[in-house]
Amino acid sequence: MNPEINTEHTATWQLGRIVYVGQNHQLQRGEQQLYLEPRQHKLLLVLLQHASQVVSREQLISSVWDGRIVSEGAINRAVSMLRKAFVSLDPQTNYIETLPKLGYRLLPAATIITTGLPARHPATTVLTPHRRWFVLTGLVILLCSLTAWFLLSKTVPQLSAGNAMPHTSFNGRESQLSNNHQANALLYQRQAGDGNYQIWLNTLADNQHHQLTADSEDSRYPALSPDGSQFAYVRYTADNNCQLVLQQISMPALTATEDNRKVLHQCPADNTPLLSWQADGLALFFRQRPDKTQPYHLYQLSIASGALRQLTLMPADYSGHGDTALSASTKPGKLALLRYISPGASELQILDSNSGEIIHAQPLPLRAMTLAWYSDTVLLLGAGQTVYQYYISGSRLSPLFHAADPINSFVVAGNTLYFSSTELSTDIWQADSKEAAAVRINSSRLDTMPRLSHDATQLAFLSTRQGHEQLWLQLADGTEQLLNELPGQPGFVRPEWSADDNHLLFSKDGAAYSVDIINAKLQTLLTADKQVGVVNWGQDSDSLLYSSERDGDWQLWLYDIVGKTEQKLTQQGGYSGRIWQGGLYFSKFHQDGLWYKDLPSGKEKLLLAQFDKINWLNWHIDQDQLYYYTPGQGIYRLNLVNGDNTLHLAEPGEFVRHFSVRHNQTVFVRHREIQGDIYRLPLSL
Repeated sequence: MNPEINTEHTATWQLGRIVYVGQNHQLQRGEQQLYLEPRQHKLLLVLLQHASQVVSREQLISSVWDGRIVSEGAINRAVSMLRKAFVSLDPQTNYIETLPKLGYRLLPAATIITTGLPARHPATTVLTPHRRWFVLTGLVILLCSLTAWFLLSKTVPQLSAGNAMPHTSFNGRESQLSNNHQANALLYQRQAGDGNYQIWLNTLADNQHHQLTADSEDSRYPALSPDGSQFAYVRYTADNNCQLVLQQISMPALTATEDNRKVLHQCPADNTPLLSWQADGLALFFRQRPDKTQPYHLYQLSIASGALRQLTLMPADYSGHGDTALSASTKPGKLALLRYISPGASELQILDSNSGEIIHAQPLPLRAMTLAWYSDTVLLLGAGQTVYQYYISGSRLSPLFHAADPINSFVVAGNTLYFSSTELSTDIWQADSKEAAAVRINSSRLDTMPRLSHDATQLAFLSTRQGHEQLWLQLADGTEQLLNELPGQPGFVRPEWSADDNHLLFSKDGAAYSVDIINAKLQTLLTADKQVGVVNWGQDSDSLLYSSERDGDWQLWLYDIVGKTEQKLTQQGGYSGRIWQGGLYFSKFHQDGLWYKDLPSGKEKLLLAQFDKINWLNWHIDQDQLYYYTPGQGIYRLNLVNGDNTLHLAEPGEFVRHFSVRHNQTVFVRHREIQGDIYRLPLSL
């Protein structure tokens, strides 16, 4: 073998269910792909070269960091990021084992499939004086062109919006709008009384509405084909399976039979695969994730062959929700998407839909959730109650229209914007030990996240009764009062009472805060550089137990408020934790289960396998009882002394999965009947 070429760097490896293409720094499982950064690539190669053997930190420093002095935190972060990449493709398998004081070990057997080829070095071009003159002349011309473009762009007229008029007024909610290229029909979903959704077609010429799917079927997220002859939608079966279905539109009967529809794709459970048609009608774009702990990616599905191609990839250190919205241009070749960055930020990307190459990217100072093309150069973006106009040339963003309620979808039909908005309201209920329930908080807006004080005399909750999320308090006499505005941009938080019921703790935008119940004073306990996820009080009110992914994966940390010191409590993952009688009870971000760790000995064990990941939001311990939620069943009570596990409260109707239990008093959130209509908004330049 040529000594100048290390074939292991370019080889293709098989390890467990995953293939690693060293030449491209690419992890693959089926059609899922993930690129590794150079540091993770070198780290994985060292582990592959010593598969099933312990690799010490000293070996890693020598091979990955070329012998330079690095901190333990840098090594931990690199290993955690690599572990996270494996989890994103194969969450059921543990690929990297941490052996305290020894090092790390790659667990699956690793074999080389192909040796690969060394990459060729590009030829170096030398600029002669003659060529330099051409380059400089070109730069001058480019600069002049950019200056002229800038001056002209200042005079480009912006869109203006007229008055919004109701287009539908049915009982219930209409949402998820779609239209054809001729803009003579609207497709939408409407929710029935039994909770199922049906797909409806609105022919705009006569304004007639036709039901296309049966009442017995749960049909969602429709997309009308460019020529209006068929539509795709998502069908959820009784056993919660997810299917992408194609259905022909039979005129004039507009009826659906098994003969005029077919299943295009089986999608994983826990998916909301929003759809958009390719301009020529030959393919569908949609988003998909392996499970609810992984981000959404965009895919292209061929209608004729069923071939599936992944278009987007997340950076190795990405930890958000992924691609949240998509819209294909009416002209071939362009696909716009929105990607979640943080609760107050997102990124707009425009892709070449043939190659997946990013041809335009722009960070946005808002969490946009829906988008549509107005023209080849203008996109409309929706965030909350506001529609924005975005000019691709110049990357200019400005508000266009503000609605009364949150906007969930819109489409452009000529110079008219059709949008659907949703009127939401929730109440907080209370049930006693005999399960008799009654409304406790009712404001006609969103009242959520109820938290009973330890003595069950006060109730903290979030409310939007003044137009945005605020922290409210119900006193022992039933009086409701605003306790405090939330720091930063308005948004959702998860409050937690201190043991003496004098303070409320919550995290927001990566920092941890407490509010004094008496004087409403807000205090920062942990700054945003800690990247705080979920925060609870520790053994007492002088310590905090919080999760952070600053080392590359979610782990639990214990922070001493007085001494301002902290220690890391978990090594193999931890997201939401509580300390009770010297033991750490915790859940993980990437997998179901409740774990217990004896802090003095460091021994860890799985305590409860049937513990859904969504419990990070609500699970808590009251005296010696641990309360948690099982989807579709209700709130359970686990006795931490004798291990008895019993149903505490059967799942109420319209349950929003927010609850709190103290002294056998249970408060929980239910939503009222959701209303939503379609509106039409005239646009003009």
